[in-house]
This record gives sequence, C-alpha cells and structure tokens, in this order.
Amino acid sequence: HIFDLIPSDVFGICLVIGFGAAALALLLGILAYVRLWFTGDRGWRPASFGVGFGLVCLAPLAVAVYLAATYPSTADVSTALVSPPQLLMAQAEGVEIDPELILVSYPNLITRFYQIPPQTLFALAETLARQSGWQVISVLAPQSGESGGTLNAIRRSLLGWSNEIAFRVSPGPIGALIDLRAASLYPTPHDLGENGRAIEDFLRALDQSVTQYVQ
Repeated sequence: HIFDLIPSDVFGICLVIGFGAAALALLLGILAYVRLWFTGDRGWRPASFGVGFGLVCLAPLAVAVYLAATYPSTADVSTALVSPPQLLMAQAEGVEIDPELILVSYPNLITRFYQIPPQTLFALAETLARQSGWQVISVLAPQSGESGGTLNAIRRSLLGWSNEIAFRVSPGPIGALIDLRAASLYPTPHDLGENGRAIEDFLRALDQSVTQYVQ
C-alpha cells in the first residue's frame, strides 16, 4: 500500500484480518497462561510468544484508537468555512466537521494573510507543495496582482493513504490571502487528524518561506 501496489480498500481488509489474527493470538496466549498456571504443564515460552506478537501487532490499532479519541476527524477540513477551495478528485460529500472543535485541536488552521503580491505567494506555495512530494494535478496561477490562483494536488501519507489538498491565493487590500483545504480521497469516517496536521505543517513551512523571502 505504501508503494501503491494494492488499492486502499484491499489494504483496509488486510488490516482487519491482521488485527483480528493478532487479537486471537493475544486471547489464546492469555488463555494458555491461565491453563498453565493451574495445570503446571510446559508451554510458557510459546504462550509468551503469542502474547508478545499479539501486543506488537495490535500496537498500531491502539495508536489509531488513541488518535481517533484525541483528535476530531479532518476527513474534509479547510481554513475557509464559508467558501473553501474546490476539490477535483476527493469524495468528501456528507462529512460533517465541527469548526469550533477543529480550531481548538488545530489552532493554526486559519486563513493566512501576507503583505506580498499574489503571484509571489502562489509561487512560494507551489514550490513548497512540490518540494513536499505532492502530486500536482491542476495549476491555475495568478496572472496579475488583482487576480487569484488555485492549485490541486494529491498527498500520500506515511502509510500510503491518499488525500487531495487544494489551496487558493486571493488578492487582499495590501497583499494576498491563502486558504487551504484537505480531504480524504475516498470517504472515511475518521482520518485520525491526518489532513489537519498536513495543513498545519504546510502553513508553518509557508510562514518560514515568506519570512525568508521578505528578509
């Protein structure tokens, strides 16, 4: 899945089967402990292997449960609540997001304003997106200081999950604004906060790029 050799739905089925087998190994290992405690038979070592490997294989599931309980879903999240940037491929319809809860967990998910021309801001953001390894699928650059521009790209997470990220640069009173939107490529009940963290990381890096440009 990381190398895009199997689709995400197949990978999801593999995860369910793998976690189920790990849970069964852990349960059987614990039952073996109980039996060995009362009977005094041999077999503590293989029982310990079952418990140990079961815990190791269930560790990612525990992390996922922790993230789902700690962070709100950002399956479709944007810095612009009223008119977010348009998506081209992501199927995020029907995803309900609580804006107030999102801002509490991700305080950096707000519209950015920079006192630089829209063309310059767009160029810096596009360069950063390409350097981040995003697969750019659409680019509409600003043609003048009074026009805006949009970019759409596909971003793959560490484990191979894909999401679409779009940003829109608009002219401001004395500079330019940028809004971002990220959504899972396929409908999902919870993305474990992946999209929210991706946008926050991008905006932090963009802040640094703009600061270096101004300096």
